[in-house]
Amino acid sequence: MVEVPEYLLARSRKRLAELTGRDDSAATSADAIEASTASTASEPSGALKAAVTPSDPSSGGAASPPQATTPSSAPPSKPDPPHIQFAKTRKKMPAWAAFVMACLPIWSVFYVGTLEPPSTEELLLQSNGAEVFSTCASCHSRDGAGTATGRQLNDGEVLLTFPDKEGFNGLAHQLSWTYLGTQGYRDLGLTHYGDPERPDGQREIGSFASGMSGFSNLSLDDLVSVVYYERVTHGGLDPGQATFEEELLLALAADHPTFETGSPEEIAELLAASAEAHGIPAVFAGAQNG
Repeated sequence: MVEVPEYLLARSRKRLAELTGRDDSAATSADAIEASTASTASEPSGALKAAVTPSDPSSGGAASPPQATTPSSAPPSKPDPPHIQFAKTRKKMPAWAAFVMACLPIWSVFYVGTLEPPSTEELLLQSNGAEVFSTCASCHSRDGAGTATGRQLNDGEVLLTFPDKEGFNGLAHQLSWTYLGTQGYRDLGLTHYGDPERPDGQREIGSFASGMSGFSNLSLDDLVSVVYYERVTHGGLDPGQATFEEELLLALAADHPTFETGSPEEIAELLAASAEAHGIPAVFAGAQNG
């Protein structure tokens, strides 16, 4: 702080006394107060002096460490997005449920093993035959009435072409015709199909507007199913003969999953072998004849 010269202070006191009419004692008191105030202002406070005055190295004292300031409070964090909040608050799967889920595959194996398979008759010859015939309905119609591209099967027509009688195995011939079709018969050198003694004459290959498509791509299960369905549903096969043919076709499917050529004679021999192997009596004479 700059020190004011004494002569300036004296001049100031004198001028003040002339203006205010105060005596020197008042001025002196004012000077004392002013000097005291100036002294107090020029000297730092004890606390401030202690803070700014370094310690004396010779006294061995250490400087007081600076007072730690209280950190300001951190700004509030942003809330989590909704999907994070949901993941944190949703219910978790309990440990026992995880164990149960891990055991499910093992349980399913044991469960499936306890199920009884459907009856062969129902699988192959009833529901399956109708399902396979749906691919034939585009030519023969769903009710077997026939169309411009497929011959009539219903009202017994199919059994007139493929009857089971003495000397003629209608079942074997129908299986062969369905399996090979028009082109397959031509490859075998055949010109006709079906019963030679059909009332209006034996069917000649290529005599209809459209040839018969072969279905050698069918599995033997599907083949015997659709033939049985046509003979029973559209042909009106006698119940006793239907039961016999059902047993015979199931035995054939079990014993001979494939054919070599699919000719009527070959299939007739396979049917006869299956009947003998399974003890199925030939209740109709034509059942084992070609």
